[in-house]
Amino acid sequence: MNTNYLIQHISYHLHTFVRSYSLNKQLLSSFCARMNFDDMPLALPGTREFILDIPPAKLPLLTSVNGEIVYAAVAAPDRLFLIGPVCFNTPVQINHRISGAAVDSSWKQNIFCCDFDDFARDVLLIHNLFQDNALDMDDLISLNCVDPMTSEYVHKNFSELVFENRESGKKHNPFDQEIREFTSIENGDIRQLEQSWAEDYTGKLGTLAKDKMRSFKNICIVVITLASRAAIRGGVSPEISFSLSDIYIMKIEEASDIATLTHLKNSAEYEYAMMVQEIKERRKGKQEREKNPRIDLCKDYIFAHLHGKIQVAEIAEKLDMNPKYLSDLFKQWEGISITDYILNEKIKLAKNLLVYSRYHYIEIAAYLGFSSQSHLGKQFKKVTGMTLKQYRTRYGVKEFI
Repeated sequence: MNTNYLIQHISYHLHTFVRSYSLNKQLLSSFCARMNFDDMPLALPGTREFILDIPPAKLPLLTSVNGEIVYAAVAAPDRLFLIGPVCFNTPVQINHRISGAAVDSSWKQNIFCCDFDDFARDVLLIHNLFQDNALDMDDLISLNCVDPMTSEYVHKNFSELVFENRESGKKHNPFDQEIREFTSIENGDIRQLEQSWAEDYTGKLGTLAKDKMRSFKNICIVVITLASRAAIRGGVSPEISFSLSDIYIMKIEEASDIATLTHLKNSAEYEYAMMVQEIKERRKGKQEREKNPRIDLCKDYIFAHLHGKIQVAEIAEKLDMNPKYLSDLFKQWEGISITDYILNEKIKLAKNLLVYSRYHYIEIAAYLGFSSQSHLGKQFKKVTGMTLKQYRTRYGVKEFI
């Protein structure tokens, strides 16, 4: 392998020194094309040895000097590579660090500041070229940037919070309300979105920060993020959805009162739902222009008689058409048989009744023209994969269950 080219390539990319050392830490080569740029921290006693303190597993080691300057030591079978110094555009926790090393402030102004991702990719490039145990970005971060006690702290605090909430009777708002809220955006259903907002629960919003204002801002950001994904599932372009999310989240960060935050959160959800609705209406309009008018008359009849038994022969008689011809024509234009279309529309109405009404299953079955509760349940599971009870338990408004 042409190691000199590799060293120069990374040096030009990060505008800093890239060196190679023997395994006993004797300098083999060094490259940096920047004129009059020296490496002040490395001249400090003991610094080089500390930075090159590669672990026995020969994993890349990042080292921070005073929390401002970063080096990376990367092992190869016959040498060690050292990249740095650099600084990062945003703060990054580095576990292996030197504190108190005196570095001239005017020299620090000449250090190249890069994104952590760019630096990490070059570190991984060297490691993965020379080692069999390939690493990815998550591996590098876990090894060098994550407090090893973090997982223990999380589980400890989680257990304490669950116990505290159980003792005090606190609980979060129900998950099924969230499902209705974001499903309404995905479907472009403004009415259902407003219904989900109007639902009343005794539970509390999650706590996402110790500061109440910061916590509510984080909640708004989470809601807008979920809404943007629901809109994408509803047909909105990902780029448009992400861009709108970015704008609203930036406004969230600028806001300083709960009322404004609530308005921004609801406005974002409403705008996403409107986007989906407009897309669906455009598609529907296009489809309607292309469809046979007799299909529209057939659908109108079905919608008007969803609460009873509907026979293809009855529709054909009403439209003065041959039943087989009507069936073939409907399948040709809609891509689905009339009987399956009728079933799907009845199931849609059954879903709504399960979510927003107190009707018993047998009443819903009779209301929709099914011969029995069992018949409705069988057809419902065929379409949704869930029983009537499972669907109501998961999605139904709790006061109706």
